[in-house]
Amino acid sequence: MEQIRRITRRFHGVVLVSVLLGQLTLQGWSFPLTARSSGRLSSSSTFATSIEAVDDTERIDSITLGRSDLAKYFDFPLDDWQLQAGGEILKGHNIIVCSPTGSGKTVCGEMALHAAFDRDLDGIYTTPLKALSNQKFAELRQRFGAVNVGLSTGDVSINRQQARLTVMTTEVYRNIAWRSTGSVDPAVETGSKTNSLKKNAVVVLDELHYMGIPGRGGVWEECIITSPPHTQIIGLSATLPNARQLADWMEGVTGRKTILIDAPGARPVPLKYLFATREGIYPLFRNPDAGPGSELGLLGYRGDGISRSEDSDSKSSKNKENDDVFTDFEDLIDEKLPRGLRTNPALEQMAQRRMQRVNRALERQREKQNRIVEDFDDWDFKGGRGRSRRSSNTRKSNREERRERDRLLKREMRKSVPSLPVMLERLKEKDLLPAIFFIFSRAGCDAAADSIRSAYKGPRDPFREIDFDAEEQDFNVKKKNKKKIAKKKASEDGFVEDGDGRRFRMSSDNINEDTFISLMEERQADISEDDLVSASPLRNENWNFYSTSGLLTSKEVETVARRVAQFNDENEEIAFTENVIEQFLFGVGSHHAGMLPAHKAFVETLFRANLMKACFATETLAAGINMPARTTVVCALAKRDGSGSMSLLETSNLLQMAGRAGRRGMDTSGTCVIVATPFESHDAAAQILTNPIKPISSQFRPSYSLAVNLISRGQGKLDVAKQLVSKSFAMWEKLQMEKRITSASDEGGVGNIIRSVAEDRFLSLLMEVLDRNIQKKNANLDVAYLQFLVSIFNDRELLKKTSKEYESAALSLDLEETTLGCLELELKDAIAANPALADGESTTEDEKYILDQVEEQRKRVDKFGKRARKHVFASLATITNELMMSDDEDGWLLSDTFKSMKSGNPELLAEDFVSMAKSALVVKRKLRKLAKTMPDATPESLLLEAGKVTEIKDGTWDDMLAITKVLTTFGCLETANKTKSDIFDDIEDQVFDVTPAGTDVGMLSFENALWGFVAMGGTWDVLGTSASYDEFNSAMSSFEDDMNLFDDDESSKKDESSSKSAPHLEAEDLVNHLLELSPSEMAGYVSCLVCGDTARSSLSAMDVFKRLSSRQQRAIQVLLDSTDRLSDVQRQFEVDARASNCQFDVTHSEVVAAWADGCSWSEAMEMSGAAPGDLTRIIGRALDAVRQYGALKYTPLRRSDAGGDVIVDPFSRGIHPELRRKCREAAKAMNRYPVKDPLPFEAEEEEMFVDEQENVVAKTEDSTEEESTEVLAKEEGQVSDDADSPTV
Repeated sequence: MEQIRRITRRFHGVVLVSVLLGQLTLQGWSFPLTARSSGRLSSSSTFATSIEAVDDTERIDSITLGRSDLAKYFDFPLDDWQLQAGGEILKGHNIIVCSPTGSGKTVCGEMALHAAFDRDLDGIYTTPLKALSNQKFAELRQRFGAVNVGLSTGDVSINRQQARLTVMTTEVYRNIAWRSTGSVDPAVETGSKTNSLKKNAVVVLDELHYMGIPGRGGVWEECIITSPPHTQIIGLSATLPNARQLADWMEGVTGRKTILIDAPGARPVPLKYLFATREGIYPLFRNPDAGPGSELGLLGYRGDGISRSEDSDSKSSKNKENDDVFTDFEDLIDEKLPRGLRTNPALEQMAQRRMQRVNRALERQREKQNRIVEDFDDWDFKGGRGRSRRSSNTRKSNREERRERDRLLKREMRKSVPSLPVMLERLKEKDLLPAIFFIFSRAGCDAAADSIRSAYKGPRDPFREIDFDAEEQDFNVKKKNKKKIAKKKASEDGFVEDGDGRRFRMSSDNINEDTFISLMEERQADISEDDLVSASPLRNENWNFYSTSGLLTSKEVETVARRVAQFNDENEEIAFTENVIEQFLFGVGSHHAGMLPAHKAFVETLFRANLMKACFATETLAAGINMPARTTVVCALAKRDGSGSMSLLETSNLLQMAGRAGRRGMDTSGTCVIVATPFESHDAAAQILTNPIKPISSQFRPSYSLAVNLISRGQGKLDVAKQLVSKSFAMWEKLQMEKRITSASDEGGVGNIIRSVAEDRFLSLLMEVLDRNIQKKNANLDVAYLQFLVSIFNDRELLKKTSKEYESAALSLDLEETTLGCLELELKDAIAANPALADGESTTEDEKYILDQVEEQRKRVDKFGKRARKHVFASLATITNELMMSDDEDGWLLSDTFKSMKSGNPELLAEDFVSMAKSALVVKRKLRKLAKTMPDATPESLLLEAGKVTEIKDGTWDDMLAITKVLTTFGCLETANKTKSDIFDDIEDQVFDVTPAGTDVGMLSFENALWGFVAMGGTWDVLGTSASYDEFNSAMSSFEDDMNLFDDDESSKKDESSSKSAPHLEAEDLVNHLLELSPSEMAGYVSCLVCGDTARSSLSAMDVFKRLSSRQQRAIQVLLDSTDRLSDVQRQFEVDARASNCQFDVTHSEVVAAWADGCSWSEAMEMSGAAPGDLTRIIGRALDAVRQYGALKYTPLRRSDAGGDVIVDPFSRGIHPELRRKCREAAKAMNRYPVKDPLPFEAEEEEMFVDEQENVVAKTEDSTEEESTEVLAKEEGQVSDDADSPTV
């Protein structure tokens, strides 16, 4: 296993890694089989051999068309690929644009909008983030005019009624696309321009690679699938490894030709990769101009970049002749990188010196232990006490020695980690500022910025409180006694001189960090303590100190000080603290999600104006926020994943961060500096950068809102819903895989290769599982024996030998059993002649000979059988079968992988390991052989066959049917059939009517919209599907009554005489409790539904619940019953966990209610215990939810029959009008600064109104109190006419 890990760590290709680790994905990996010169990691170059290039004539045609019709709108020259994109847009085609960050892909989106305007049609521009939408809104207003551009982010909506171009978040467009055709409420589409796409000609989907993000990616798929046929789709992204597949899928889904536009050549501003250690900053690669996105790209590796002879490993002419086409694939298998793409020898030498120090330390420990052993042995011999056994135990075992080696290596690597102040100073001397430092921790970002502030300010600051304890005083005394270093003698040539007369260039990499620190200290010693004359850092008397100590000039310090002072004057409640102000004045700051949006916007403004030289940010800054930098610094190569464990960065993440470096028109190159850490070395950095980018995969999952809207669009039938599910990217991939597998299976030998790779994959997985059991010391297994087994499979020669031994033993046993079978047949014939022979009574010599021979042969069979059963393969088979039967994740994974390898036999046999051992030894050779016999095949298709993905199950349609059943159960869908069996037995053939409850569910954009509706008492189980839940509760109530466990609570007793069902009474009870809440308490209640897991709060949910009002507590208790009922129904129909999530959290109810009641921001901060940015998101989510509730249309609870009599409509469920009014009041009270998003532009107050149901909400909010009361009274009058009317 260690060998496998070692290979995996070094290996930069995907084939062997995927096969060895068994992580072959369904999406596949793709690389070109021919080299091309692109100068960068091209997203579509990976499919260069499998796609048909656009005909040159058509391409030239498109470029000419784009130049003649669209180039006039831009005051700078356009590249040919941009003009080609414009021409394809004018031809009416969809396009997907793949180009590096900063190359101008946004121009393609703007050309599509100009083309729409020229035809007097509208356009939409979508982004994945609200902040990005705000930025893009400001930019497009300048290009297209303020009157023509609108904004809709869910929080704010500006000028959407008059705008011809609307900037919005992708989720907002998805919601509109759902309802644009066959809308749930036709009035919405015909009466409001903002919810209609009839005149919309184009939609631009910026950052299309978000389609692969778990949780959110499905939104992009839904946008593409549900967009009207007349809408052109323009996808923009910098990292789309499987762009060709996406383009083919988009063409099949939309029916419109889709062209992939791939920007050729290198980045406009090429990248350089450096690696920072305590010793200095060095080029990461042997060739400093190599790397993804650099001038030379990957030097021809995987077809990317410019291949140079000196950067390639030499091959014989024979191999070159035979393998010309398959050079890249052969290199991938043989783990060969171009010479220039290997790590810098200087870094390798440092690593070797570290290992030498570790080995010397281990050797010293061994010598010390040996001396102890000798002393013990000598003493035992002289004293005769027999303690040699004890003395031998002082030696370390192999495992202990490995652990000690790892500990020492981490200690040595920790010594090589550079300090932030020194690294920042190095970047300054090398003229590599401004820089973004990526740190994957909010607290780490703040601490880094403050450490720079402390380093620049120094302990001489009279306003800095310092607690000098004895140890620190000792340290300072020792420091003073060190050899004196002369003050810096500044010269025009940039050299400095130390006390020994040695001269250094401050920008050099050859200065030891200790010397560098000393020089910095001496340089700062020239700054007088009197420079700080005022306690306020904003006073102009202090500006000289900050400009001399920090990164800004005196003019820049003055500008920053004035901006900060203005911000603090205008925003007293959220003014910057003194420490943060000093960070700004020194030219540094932090940027992360824990900050207030206003503070983040201020930091972005400073950075864009070049008034901040170093920004410490989390990786969210790499998601497209406009903060161009000259340098990006990646301070860690691993971060915590969703499970909380540390894992290496994905290649796409690292490239996204690196891509922020280099400002077009300002820098000739961008620089990405990767910092050494105690855990990851330069090898890990190079591996991540040269690994292929993982292709994006489908994240589409149906939801309650989607189901309602699709059923409405299909006129009550499930045809449209089924069609949409069949159009998902996952289903398209499945069909493509099946085609490729069927095609490849026709080739000779493919079946054997598939089996070999599947066996090798299972064996690798088994070794990983055994390793995990060894590490956790599984008490049910012999750990020492497991180590022995793993060692066999880690040694290629030993594995060969062991496999041959078992084959020999098995063959010998087979021969002996065959001989025994022949003898037993002969004995059987003899018994037929003499039955007494069956009892062992022989009468002749021949009969006695036969009996003796059979007995002897049986002993031989038993002997050889024992030998085979004692073989390690037999033992391993027994252990593996036990592991596969275990009820844990390892057991399930092993079992599933084994079934894909050997579906006919559920039990693993010892001889299976012989086959697996052979597969492990020959799988690479077989893959190469297959590549040569199938010249048209890509490595992607080879890996798909190797992964044996013939059985791909897609449960998306089953999820949709399950959701439909739950919606029917809760009265959101109605059918002519009235019994559950009639409805659910033929659910796909039913014709549904969407009830008013279903209409409301379709309008909510909650993760679980049905639960959000049930939580407001809007509907209940009308079919009695949850009867078993009521039976259980009834039994428990009877038990409690019999035992007198609780006092009688009159309010909790049900009306036994009522004809209403238990779910109906439960919903009425919930509504009655909610009607008692004030608007602020209603906001706190709603926050329980939407604010789960939004902050790292230390508050106890139970403590918060106890502090809530009694009215809120009662409402929450009833809600828990309704939630349990819904969860029970969802479990019965097996709804997908992501769609059925009912995450309930009261942690933030108190602070949300207080904010809605008018508390100050400082009071809310003190109450919540959350970070400012988290608190704004908490309140923002609650605000968005109450807005949605308040915006739902009122549906009368009555209708008239043919005779004119007024009757109750049993399907007119909905949220009580008084509850909606309270939600609207709460929304008005909550929508205030700083929760209200700051916008990077001036907007008139009357332009702003709530998103989605703008007219309804705006009318309610603009109406006078008397008008609102009159409307409400009219609604309530309709409710209370009849005593038998439902409360809801």
